[in-house]
Amino acid sequence: MYTRWLIAIAALLLSACSGVETVPADTAAFSASGFTRYAWRSEALSQEGYHKDKLYQADPIIRDALSTRLTELGYQQVPREDAQFLVDYMAVEGMKDGVLARGASNVTPYPMGNINRQIDGASVDNAYALGGAKETGNLMIVFLDAESADLLWRVGISALIQNANSVDTDALRQVVRKGLTVLPEAPR
Repeated sequence: MYTRWLIAIAALLLSACSGVETVPADTAAFSASGFTRYAWRSEALSQEGYHKDKLYQADPIIRDALSTRLTELGYQQVPREDAQFLVDYMAVEGMKDGVLARGASNVTPYPMGNINRQIDGASVDNAYALGGAKETGNLMIVFLDAESADLLWRVGISALIQNANSVDTDALRQVVRKGLTVLPEAPR
């Protein structure tokens, strides 16, 4: 019973983060450092006034999600002068070109090798709609040694954007959390 419950929760979490690709670096160098105290490398973006740039809307969400996850793992946010490592991120929008399968029988408007197969127009329309370019949000999270500025760890995260006109707070939090899944707990 307990195992089924865990599998159901895992499936739910994975489906919530569908369309997310993470490319984490090896955590060995970061783990070997033994660092537990961090600060932000850059200042938060100003939230005064109205900004059309979605990064200004996403910045506090990204920072809060990172801080929350690091706190859960036992890392402590401190003033910059007391930090052992610095946390920063870079965000950029991108495009991912979908692949349109040209040889598949449900894509072409004529039968391929099966005379009795009728292809409906909806299947063809869906194949073209799902095969085009999709907007992505790309996020690179980096941890740097506070003294030397050497790179300790990084993770690249790419996610499909469902609504390009607004920032989905819950989805952004899940994306950041997924990117940090490989991080070890803070040493005690």
